Amino acid sequence: MARELLRVQVKPEMLRWARERARLDLDALRETLPAVDHWESGERNPTMKQLERFAAVTRVPLGYLFLDAPPVEELPIPDLRTMPRASRQPSPDLLETIYLCQQRQEWYREY
Repeated sequence: MARELLRVQVKPEMLRWARERARLDLDALRETLPAVDHWESGERNPTMKQLERFAAVTRVPLGYLFLDAPPVEELPIPDLRTMPRASRQPSPDLLETIYLCQQRQEWYREY
């Protein structure tokens, strides 16, 4: 007897936001997750395993994908870059690095 897979309800806008936040185009993501087109169009929902994989690939906390709207992510430190840029949205790598440094600074203060 075939076991039916449990599909998880996720808003297509949140999947699109996560992909754009990670700066991945649909073709690149399709290589890893072939059904991503169907998820973003709302035709089909991913399984929990697929959603976990999507979150890992796009480097988004899994819980963010269940929000009603994308969170506003701002740099937790002043942005002193002077060069004009097309996008002022911080990359996942930059945010992760800043958060890690802040955790280490807090540990040093307590130590």
